[in-house]
Amino acid sequence: MAKEKKFEDKIKELENIIEVLENGEVSLDESIKKYTEAMKLVKECDSELKDIETKVNKIVTENGNLEDFEVK
Repeated sequence: MAKEKKFEDKIKELENIIEVLENGEVSLDESIKKYTEAMKLVKECDSELKDIETKVNKIVTENGNLEDFEVK
């Protein structure tokens, strides 16, 4: 079973793919593969960020229940 990449590693991989694509020295087929890989990483990162946002928007009260976080 492959180990899940950390969010930071996914971002670094995206940066590398962007650099390769901006370079313009790869074939069309390789560009499509890189673009597809990048979009998969973007989707994974977006999902992780949404999960984190949900967790951050909740706080644990003194009795241990989760409640929506409200700024007062």
